[in-house]
Amino acid sequence: MCSLATVQKNSSTALPHDLVVVAGNPVTLPCSIPGYHGIVLWVKDGLALGVNRDLSGYPRYSVVGDHSEGEYHLRIGQVDLTDDALFECQAIHAAIRSHPARVTVLVPPDNPVIIGAPVVSLRAGDPLNLTCHADNAKPAASIIWIRDGEVLNGAMYSKVGAQLSAAGSMGWGLL
Repeated sequence: MCSLATVQKNSSTALPHDLVVVAGNPVTLPCSIPGYHGIVLWVKDGLALGVNRDLSGYPRYSVVGDHSEGEYHLRIGQVDLTDDALFECQAIHAAIRSHPARVTVLVPPDNPVIIGAPVVSLRAGDPLNLTCHADNAKPAASIIWIRDGEVLNGAMYSKVGAQLSAAGSMGWGLL
């Protein structure tokens, strides 16, 4: 396979472009090449997904649109982190390809959890250290401690793992 030229855009050409999508939602990457009736190949991170509408190895993926109109749009049913990649469509017989389009997948965090909550028993004068986790997010969640409507300064914050977890700690003494 040889991809020599880049598709020239005209008023009716639609090519894939960078997208940001929340995990679990569908997304469609456009690939419309009017007047082209040859083989179209979708590529993800440099690896071929399949030819024309045959993407049998990828059950969440399908090629949609009217082939007779040169439409070969890639639809991803429910986006997940494995779809965070570069995609391009290639018109094989015309030796043309689109520019790579970046799909960025966002994952909302799990509900925050305060370790030891909801009740922590202390004696007056004892120091208190609370830890909050908000896991499985991309990008990692930011944790802000608020007491009586005021943001608490001095809280420690750290990201854990591959931008999927965040933890925040806050300590203070009770009088």
